Amino acid sequence: MQKSDKRVVKHVLANGLTILVCPKKLAPKVSMQLWYNVGSKDEQPGEKGMAHFIEHMIFKGTNAMLSESDINLIGQKLSAYVNAFTSFDYTAYLFDVPVANWDKVLPVFADCMSNCSFDPEHMNSEVKAVIQELKMYRDEYSWALAEALTTAIFESHPYHHPIIGYKQDLWNLKRETLLKFYKKYYIPNNATLVLVGDLNPADVFAQAEKYFGSISKGPDIVREQFFINDELQAKTVTIYRDVAQPLCMFAFALPGTQAQKNFFYDIISYLLANGKGSRLYRILVDDLQIATSVSAMTYDLTDKELFFITVKPKNEADIEKIKEILLQELQDLTENVSDVELRRALSFAQIDHQLLLEDVHKQAYEIGKSVIATGDSEAPFTYGDYDDQTVRQEVQKLLKQYFRASLCHEGKILKVKDHDRDYLKQLQDQSDELDTKILFGKERTSQVQDGRYVHEIVVDEFQKTEFAKPDVYTLPNGLTVLKYHNSDIDLVECLVSYKANHHYDPADLQGIGLLVSTLMLEGTKKYPGSLFTQEAESYGISFEASSGSISVTMLPKDIDKGFELLQEMLEFAELKDEAVTRLIDKAQAQLVQFWDTPNSCVKQVVAENIYKNHPYGYFALGTQQSLKNITRQKCLDFYEQKVSAYQATIAVVGNFDQKTIDTLIDQRLGSWRGNKVADIEYPAISPVQNKEIVVQKNRDQVVLAFAGLSVDRMHQDYDALLVFDQLLTGGMSSRLFELREQSGLFYTIGGSMVYSAGKQPGLIFIKTIVSKDRLDEAAKVIKNCLNTAIDTIEIDEFEQAKEVIVNSFPMMFETYDSIASTFTFMEKYHVPANYFESRIDIIRALQLDDVKKIVKKYLNTDKMLSVKIGRL
Repeated sequence: MQKSDKRVVKHVLANGLTILVCPKKLAPKVSMQLWYNVGSKDEQPGEKGMAHFIEHMIFKGTNAMLSESDINLIGQKLSAYVNAFTSFDYTAYLFDVPVANWDKVLPVFADCMSNCSFDPEHMNSEVKAVIQELKMYRDEYSWALAEALTTAIFESHPYHHPIIGYKQDLWNLKRETLLKFYKKYYIPNNATLVLVGDLNPADVFAQAEKYFGSISKGPDIVREQFFINDELQAKTVTIYRDVAQPLCMFAFALPGTQAQKNFFYDIISYLLANGKGSRLYRILVDDLQIATSVSAMTYDLTDKELFFITVKPKNEADIEKIKEILLQELQDLTENVSDVELRRALSFAQIDHQLLLEDVHKQAYEIGKSVIATGDSEAPFTYGDYDDQTVRQEVQKLLKQYFRASLCHEGKILKVKDHDRDYLKQLQDQSDELDTKILFGKERTSQVQDGRYVHEIVVDEFQKTEFAKPDVYTLPNGLTVLKYHNSDIDLVECLVSYKANHHYDPADLQGIGLLVSTLMLEGTKKYPGSLFTQEAESYGISFEASSGSISVTMLPKDIDKGFELLQEMLEFAELKDEAVTRLIDKAQAQLVQFWDTPNSCVKQVVAENIYKNHPYGYFALGTQQSLKNITRQKCLDFYEQKVSAYQATIAVVGNFDQKTIDTLIDQRLGSWRGNKVADIEYPAISPVQNKEIVVQKNRDQVVLAFAGLSVDRMHQDYDALLVFDQLLTGGMSSRLFELREQSGLFYTIGGSMVYSAGKQPGLIFIKTIVSKDRLDEAAKVIKNCLNTAIDTIEIDEFEQAKEVIVNSFPMMFETYDSIASTFTFMEKYHVPANYFESRIDIIRALQLDDVKKIVKKYLNTDKMLSVKIGRL
């Protein structure tokens, strides 16, 4: 990799605020992130969870200009994505906003730095929401296991305590305690403002001076020194839950982010566990077939990082064998990293780097994190600037030093034993009862405040512009080619979309389309078996196959190889008996995991009950019975008849050679068979009957959903429902989020008025996660909101919602991947080249009274299902 030019421009105000600007030409949005050098590790005993709780309270208004609702409403008015996050080591607040209105955010950030109000009434509702968040993460088992391991590994360091804290501390937090912590750490000389987008640094520095310059510099912060008492020891954590299949996780402690070793950790993750060509995937998933997935990641912590390997075994009895294989492969890697393996890992790392350069949000995050940990704002752009020999040596050095068997920490989530089930239920019931008892009386009596400062903001309206247009032509076999050259980053994205998605699966063979797509990666005539994956990944070429589509990501220098492999998949896939059997077995195990995850399976429960025998009710992964019906011959028939160039598209976006691309496409894809694939004759969909569906799952919280029938993607009412969708479910300014603010009943709630709308009607789908003891209350207020929300919409927020939709259009052309998807969508629905430009006028012409009439035709809980999945 070549050395990168300096990308970040730095300026420090007199009060100590550091401002970092990374210009990115032609980016449609600016990512603005304000980072504070404070996290949960700075809390004292009895205050655990305070840093994270303050993050929540920053959004609840200030004593100066912001009301409780202002940040949410400002985000909507600016068509911004607004969020925040707290780590052990830092806290950050972010706005991703269209470039024309970036400066409107600065006064909001500045006011929040000094004037947060910490209203006790707001604290009452928010502490409930945070406790719901805490309980929600207990049901996210990968997260819960990683947190339990982190706690066990760091005995004597603040990383021992969960970021979200403990219920007993959260219950007792006082306004005075929060205010003291806030005043100490939320000061300009403890903050860094990062902006990435199409900006002039001088303009940014001038505007920052205007809004932040008057904030007084705080006293220097004396940092507490934290020590990690390293031991030659391995911790084991076992959690028992009512799960259908186990989960295991292995962790190694490594030098922290401040050591700037993350590039080497990424290389190790690709060598070991990430991707089909990694060692553990080949052995555990493909060869031995004792796991359905394996992956690796680093938990970025300043003082000491954790390297996690997560495996989903098919059976609990195989966990010891999995650990043995892991340790064997780690030992072998310390002595033997082949040239092919290293080239593969380096190629994937290089592609990751290009994807970083494409995404303003990712860049701002990596810059902010690096500055907090190391003070180096250029590290995200230079992290791979090493020659191959240095990489090999450093990787093997790290493996020998830190990836020892004696330092391998192990975590497991196992199925609760029958004789412990009653005790598990007793503990869950006690927790619910205690929550109810402690939180009783912490009721909020005031209504959510209206916006105040939001009305002073004058938005620069998005000016209609011409979006990217592809060069289009069709090959004799029926394949439509959509080309778009762009040299902003050194990458090429291809998206092949063929007609036969999972809706084309026969009813008794559900899952066959996805299975065939996956089988196409399992060996071809020229590259049999695992040689296909090895060949692709040796170049860093990644294929993602789903039912009806294949995506390819590659470096421009490897485009010939990428198209050769794509041709092999589409024309010469082996579909061997062994591979069919193995992938069916894997799919059956994945089905068990899917149906054991309430937050995921609720959508399929809804689809099956609303669509019934309609193809939109089919599940791409299939059913246990349908998978048993699939044979190799049926896969071959599907492959030869349905995986066809007829009415298929390929979108090619990126930095390709414009002189040779047409010849390459014709040579590689012109011979792809083009037999006709008939259109589906969709059956009629029956009106939805109002009923309650209960699915028993032993979880700490209940997944609650409401669902009804919506419209198809090209329906005349689609845009009206889309605009209302923004008002009902669109983030922190929506009607549903207002329920959360008022009551604290749930941490998260969302959905869509047009979920999965395609050539057939989609769904109205609204989902939340709530404690069992608050379930009835939550259901009641959500139903009331769904039935009455449209009558509460004011003209100004309606106009803002329309602009949010309009401002979302440029984001469809933000990345190579999104451009390819947008082009494919336009071709699928045969819309004109100026479709999005013309829709701007259509959206802006919508009238509130008309939208109200349209919404009332569809949104009525008497025509909706309610689904509850949990401990009921």
